[in-house]
Amino acid sequence: METLQIGNITKQVPSTWNELRRQQLLPLLAELYAPERPGRRLRLLALLTGFPLPLLGTQPVVVLAQLLPLTDFLFAEEHLLTAQLLPTLRVAGRRLRRQSTWHGPREYLRNLLFGEFMFADTYFVLYSQHQRPEHLDKFLTVLYRPAQEGLDVHHPDWKGDVRVRFNEHQLEARTPRVAKVPAIEKLAVLTWYRGCRAQLAQEFPDVFTAAESIQQAEDQQAPDWSRVLRKLSGGAFGTLQQTAEQPLRLILAEMQDAAEEYNRLKNQPR
Repeated sequence: METLQIGNITKQVPSTWNELRRQQLLPLLAELYAPERPGRRLRLLALLTGFPLPLLGTQPVVVLAQLLPLTDFLFAEEHLLTAQLLPTLRVAGRRLRRQSTWHGPREYLRNLLFGEFMFADTYFVLYSQHQRPEHLDKFLTVLYRPAQEGLDVHHPDWKGDVRVRFNEHQLEARTPRVAKVPAIEKLAVLTWYRGCRAQLAQEFPDVFTAAESIQQAEDQQAPDWSRVLRKLSGGAFGTLQQTAEQPLRLILAEMQDAAEEYNRLKNQPR
């Protein structure tokens, strides 16, 4: 956080994506992804700091030159949004004119299982490539799901995830319910997932490099995570289903270790 004072008013200003609040994130994204207009940086500064735009606009040029860099992190590749600022979404209910609350994964994708990651990442990549609304809605439907009834931190079956178990066979039936989620909220989830995915790629570089290499070599539209699932099943993680139900980071760590060992053996002198 940065401390900013104008006149007698002092505010704490976020200096990273993860320090933002939800009420800041949505209007910031709306401005960032809108067609660029003059004064964009100043509007972003107003949204970020909470100081009124007219007040900022009356500041001397030398003062603005010091203030505008506060928005730099919004454009920097090394700053990622991994904190969960949209833990829930309001979706269409089963009955007309009613809504339901669906819950998303925790920060950093901490409670994501490998099986749901396979589907979410495939739809994320497909939407990034083709911008088709159906891919985006399926992506959201994989990640956000209703809460399990009666399950909370005091329940003996609590495992840190309030969502009902992911079931790929329910995807087609449930996807239409997210269609009317506000576009800016869908964009916020995309931005957050993109940040979490980039962090995973930094932590497990050999895994993502290999997945993308397969994708390019075989002219696939998205990484073939199902191949990874098939290779890992039958070993330490059990059957296909048991492997799919393992924590995402555990699977990626196993794959990274295997890739590093393979590279080590390959580079040994003969």
